Amino acid sequence: MERLRALVTAEVNREVLEAKLSSAVDFVYDGYNLDHNVMPHDELVRKIGDYDILICEYDTISAEVFEAAKRLRMIVCCRGGVKTVVDLDMAMRKGVVVCNNAGRNSGAVTDMAMGYILDMTRNITRTNNLIHSRKLVAEVSTKPSEYKDTVWGLDNDSPFIRFRGRSINHMSLGLIGFGHAGRMLAKKAHAFDMKILAYDPYSDFQNKPDYVSNVTWDEVIRQSDIISVHCVLTPQTRNMFSALVFSQMKDGAYFINTSRGELVVEEDLVAALQSGKLAGAAIDVTRQEPISANSILVEAPNLLITPHIAGSSDDVQYCGTMMVIDSLTEFLTGKKPSNCVVYR
Repeated sequence: MERLRALVTAEVNREVLEAKLSSAVDFVYDGYNLDHNVMPHDELVRKIGDYDILICEYDTISAEVFEAAKRLRMIVCCRGGVKTVVDLDMAMRKGVVVCNNAGRNSGAVTDMAMGYILDMTRNITRTNNLIHSRKLVAEVSTKPSEYKDTVWGLDNDSPFIRFRGRSINHMSLGLIGFGHAGRMLAKKAHAFDMKILAYDPYSDFQNKPDYVSNVTWDEVIRQSDIISVHCVLTPQTRNMFSALVFSQMKDGAYFINTSRGELVVEEDLVAALQSGKLAGAAIDVTRQEPISANSILVEAPNLLITPHIAGSSDDVQYCGTMMVIDSLTEFLTGKKPSNCVVYR
């Protein structure tokens, strides 16, 4: 079998990749793989002509790249959605196989979602911030001497009463989207004995676990104590969570978004939090990223905001590397890769 040359600009586990495929492929590492800086586009255009395979992540694979890629036979893009960074029409025209890494960060994203659920329902970050800001300290607490070794107080102003949480095993979790992340979050929430409701008009719910109920949009919105969003941004889903939808949710419900900021009308989310309609919300994504210091979200009550890090963990790189290996192995043995987006 002829040896192929692969340009690797994605962040992958080199040792694992080399151990599995160095007998058939010569790997050259560059760009983002070296220093977390995306390779300049013109540099990629200059270099791509020497390679049969491109393993990329954040590079834009435009028509110009395809025209310069005289030897290119395969692209593995280490992302779930690739159409925004890879010209799929050009790939089809040039006969270049394109694979993605759909679901590689589902574990990381759903870990974060479970963290949000526990954080919001048990007031973890909220009370931590009060302690660090010295608003919840000995000078402002009431503590009966007979309970000095247990609670910080017992009256209505005590943390024991003010920040009493909710047990999630008595709560229902509504999933908007039942793909890789939705399925994995359902599994994790089920371990906490939560009731799982799922809405996804594009899923056939094949092999759906018995503990997941496939419900309508109206049912998932009105019956869920917590709603977690796991769907892609399309013209149909943009602004899907607006004032009307928030008004239809349970009083005191919680909202989580780890997908895309444009799924949510941020002014309406803030209004729902300010009115108390929502007990809390947690978002890892915003319409403007990085978030502006003047964003209305910054001062919103009971809102956790993280800087688009839900899909970032060490496990993502390992999982993504194994998916790259699977795609390359299938391709090298003449099979259609499982994660194929374009196949010649």
